[in-house]
Amino acid sequence: MEFIKNKLIALLGLKNLYAEMQELRGELEDMSSQYEDTKYLAEDLESQVSELESKSDNFEDATDNIRADLELDFQGLKNEFNLMREGYVLDVKLTREVY
Repeated sequence: MEFIKNKLIALLGLKNLYAEMQELRGELEDMSSQYEDTKYLAEDLESQVSELESKSDNFEDATDNIRADLELDFQGLKNEFNLMREGYVLDVKLTREVY
């Protein structure tokens, strides 16, 4: 009888151990799934960062080009004004009004 009792206790212990192993296996599968999701999100984030860097470089190039164009336009207008100024006389007449 004691032998059967010991075997039943051992069998119950194995059953509990099997249940714990199944639970751990489920948790491991969940962690594996979360790892894959995180890996996918990290790859997507890396792709978005790369795309953003490319857009940032393009924006910087465009602003540099606009700045250079504006500087050239301003210099051209400045030169044109300087050429116009030569040969013109500006008369200013000040009058005083008494109230």
